[in-house]
Amino acid sequence: MGFIYPLIALGGCMILLIIRIYQVIPSSPPTKSSKRNPSSKCSIAIFLGSGGHTSEMRSLLSTLPFDRYSPRKYIYCHNDEISLRAISELESKKGDVRTQNSYTLLPLPRARKVSEPLLSTLISASKTLIVSLWHVSLLPMLKDPREPYAEVLLINGPGTCVVLVLVSYIRRIVGLKYTKIIYIESFARVRSLSLSGKLVRPFVDKFLVQWPEAGGRGGRVECKGWLV
Repeated sequence: MGFIYPLIALGGCMILLIIRIYQVIPSSPPTKSSKRNPSSKCSIAIFLGSGGHTSEMRSLLSTLPFDRYSPRKYIYCHNDEISLRAISELESKKGDVRTQNSYTLLPLPRARKVSEPLLSTLISASKTLIVSLWHVSLLPMLKDPREPYAEVLLINGPGTCVVLVLVSYIRRIVGLKYTKIIYIESFARVRSLSLSGKLVRPFVDKFLVQWPEAGGRGGRVECKGWLV
């Protein structure tokens, strides 16, 4: 009978956690936020998901005013040479080489490979969770609890971005200043959302699609037309 009380306590903690997550989930439709001073800077974390995702993100970043969004923190998957080249090209064209620490790199284990079985996906995703938990949540909290890893997190898939959203939510749950999350659905998604999009849609601050038919019904989705 001694194991019943720990189970009850665990169940109570889970209920409280679910209630707290419900409280911090962004409203639907999203509320309008106050405009930032044009002269102020904003730190931004950018996830490059490799392949087509990286190509789309590179196109998006080509119009980003780097003088305002600094420092920039690029998150990519191990051995993703395409994303590294894209970062190098962007920074050489748009970045300020005179400013030290204008951007940093964070490699993560890939959460899921194409056609990877469920069991190995769980193992891979666990590795991604541990590494991102340390670098995106715990380490910044130890350095300065007042400031998140970045003020804005920009993502467009694939599955690794789901882990980043999960880790970023820790600060919201404990009531600290948190990262605003913007998800931009792939241009290839014309009539439906990707699996990553479906998973993160309730939890992000901005969810953008590029085709009117892609988002379906619901106040969490905004169509901004072609962004890439």
